[in-house]
Amino acid sequence: MGNNKEIVLRKIPLKVLLDVLNTAWNNGADFIDIIGVPNEIQDNIGIAIKEEYYNKEGDSNPEDDYDIEVDLDPNKPLEDDDLNDLI
Repeated sequence: MGNNKEIVLRKIPLKVLLDVLNTAWNNGADFIDIIGVPNEIQDNIGIAIKEEYYNKEGDSNPEDDYDIEVDLDPNKPLEDDDLNDLI
């Protein structure tokens, strides 16, 4: 099959990543491509969105294509099993 090499990008700022992902989602992107560049001090990550990744008017919501249901108790801290359920 394909190449099974794992790519690990370290120390990616979550606030910036989440802001970019939220902006992409709010602009109608259903999918993204992630581009990473390792660096000695801090790795860099980039996001590319092809025109075909945007939700066209009248298209169905991509969330409807997935059958994911996870019950989380807001009064209980997240555990590894909770995160694994989301994956």
